[in-house]
Formats: sequence, C-alpha cells, structure tokens
Amino acid sequence: MKKNDIIRGHDECAAEYDQQVREYKCFAHEALFGLNFEYVNPHERLLDLGIGTGLGSLPFARAGLEVFGIDGSIEMLKICKSKDFAKDLKQFDLRNTPLPYSDGFFDHVISCGVFHFFGNLEPMFKEVSRIIKPGGIFAFTVLAQTPEKEEKAVSHNPQGYSEIQSDWGVTVFMHSNRYIERLLQGCGFDKLKEFKFLVWSGQEDIDDLYYAYVAQRTVI
Repeated sequence: MKKNDIIRGHDECAAEYDQQVREYKCFAHEALFGLNFEYVNPHERLLDLGIGTGLGSLPFARAGLEVFGIDGSIEMLKICKSKDFAKDLKQFDLRNTPLPYSDGFFDHVISCGVFHFFGNLEPMFKEVSRIIKPGGIFAFTVLAQTPEKEEKAVSHNPQGYSEIQSDWGVTVFMHSNRYIERLLQGCGFDKLKEFKFLVWSGQEDIDDLYYAYVAQRTVI
C-alpha cells in the first residue's frame, strides 16, 4: 500500500475509529499504559508516534504527563484535538525522517498499533533513540510472526519481517521477536518487558497475536 493510501484510509475511518476499537475488543492501549505506569512521572514529556485519535496517550495525560502527538492523518488529529489533552499535535508522514524534534527532547516515546504498517523499523528506532533522553522509556506494539500467518505472507525479509494482506484488506507487516530485540540493542535500548496479547481479526473466532515491548534508552 502506498504512503498516501495508508493516510487516506485513516482519514476515512477517523470518525468511527474509537467505536471500531471497542467493537474489536482491543485493549492494547490500556495494556501499554499498564506496562509503563511504573516508569513515568507527572510533567514528563511523552511523544505518541502515530497518535491517531489519542487512545494510547490519553491515559498518560490523565497521569499528569505532557503529551505530544504526531500522525499523518489530519482527520485523526482533529478527533484527538477535540479531546483536549495533548500539549502539541503535528501532522507528519512517519515514513519520512528525521522526525521534527530535537535531540533528547522527550522523556518517553510510545507507539500503539502503528508499526505493523512498517517493514523495516530501523530508521524509526534510530530516530526514537535520537529524540529520547537517556533512561527514557520506549514502548510499542507489533504484529507477531506466527506459523499460520507466515504461510499467507506475500514476501519474507531475511532480517525478520514479513508482508501480509490483512483480513481487512490492508497490507501490513509482521515482525519477529528476534528482529525487534536485535534492533533495540543496536539502537541503544535495553528491553525491560515483553507482553503477548490477542486482538480479534474481525473474522469469527480468529485472533491476531501482537507483542508489546517496553525498552529503556541506555544511560551512558
């Protein structure tokens, strides 16, 4: 799927997105907050990569953090802005680098339900490493590689990710645990937590396996 197709698709579903998340019984946003709550403090700066309508970072804002958000979809950002909790929102295609932030600007960075739209995550991980402070938390989710999904993949990258046509008609990427761990280490992060969870695929009795990771920027 082309860059603009992904953004346009999110623009078109923005108004119904929160309701769709509830219908799919997806609690990834709440799970990510729970995994990170012990590491964050009020008044710290948190960036939400692909903030969308703000479901992932709203709990952090309620806990007293200053939330900054970036997303390619202007319609998603409009919904997020209407919730009135983010300190700053930027429209930006996340497939472009560098990100529009200075070195070490953020205490923490999160990304929920975004990285399955990327194959090679190395450019993004390097950017997160640049903009996050030493000791900061980087938490995110990815779609896991499973034998069942691998059989349906349309391409396989030897680095550790595969391209697949999702059940909802969108091209997405699965990432192996080994690939993620290698990237984290290479970009200056120590993995703290790893959590598996299921999300309904939209088809009866079929769930997709996701991973949530919590990593800490190495303190030099």
